[in-house]
Amino acid sequence: MLRSFQYKKNEYDAIPLKLVLLGADHDQEPVYRMHGINLNQIFFCKEGQGELILDNRKYVIDKGQCFIIFSNTPHEYHSTGGKWILDIVGFNGSIVPLLFRALKINSSGAYLLSNREMIDAHHKKLIEIAEQNSRHKHMLLSQETYALITDLSFCLTHIASGSADYGNPTITQTIEYLETHYGEDISLDTLAQITSRTPEYLCSIFKEHTGLTIVKYLNCIRLLHAQILLVQEPSMSIKEIAEKCGYSSASYFGKVFFKQYKLTPNQYRMSHIM
Repeated sequence: MLRSFQYKKNEYDAIPLKLVLLGADHDQEPVYRMHGINLNQIFFCKEGQGELILDNRKYVIDKGQCFIIFSNTPHEYHSTGGKWILDIVGFNGSIVPLLFRALKINSSGAYLLSNREMIDAHHKKLIEIAEQNSRHKHMLLSQETYALITDLSFCLTHIASGSADYGNPTITQTIEYLETHYGEDISLDTLAQITSRTPEYLCSIFKEHTGLTIVKYLNCIRLLHAQILLVQEPSMSIKEIAEKCGYSSASYFGKVFFKQYKLTPNQYRMSHIM
């Protein structure tokens, strides 16, 4: 389950710590963000094992551990095999940099947890609040998020990293192009031309490095941006969102979206706008 939250303009000043994304028992897909994302995130591993890569450093994330990614930090993470089940808390706000400094959470990275039960209790409370219809829901979510981060700071131990030595300039160049031009019609020939590789070679090394085909990776990028627009731009039509995210037709976009999330784009929007 992944749930995102929309805030009205007048709430941004009133709520200095805003919960934006809440995930529970999420079967994590591979993520490669060469430019980061405008969101602070905390991930708690409940099952399986994965790898986190930050600044050419590799961290192995096992059950009972967590990792933190600061806003706009380039990163990638993926399962090392099989399911990788995570709980996720994503947040923003003017107080976040001050809060991290005060609690001595100084950097993105992987951490051991000495009191997982306490963190689970906070996460469960966030889910309970998210399901309420209270007009004070956003403020209550803010308060519980603050409590979670504060308590988390008392039970973190940084995990040492190893070198991430499998970086590939061709893969990096391809991903950067996909993330920048996802709203356009992107052909394999175009990608091959900008990387100075043959289409066959590019497809082969991309799948080997990321575990995904180029088409599937591009689709993940497009659907991620579509999710954000569906919630943050309620006045934008489904057709407009489809076109902005690189889909030639709203009907095809709807089919792809439903296959991934088991909801139509409009159902997803209505379930997340409060």
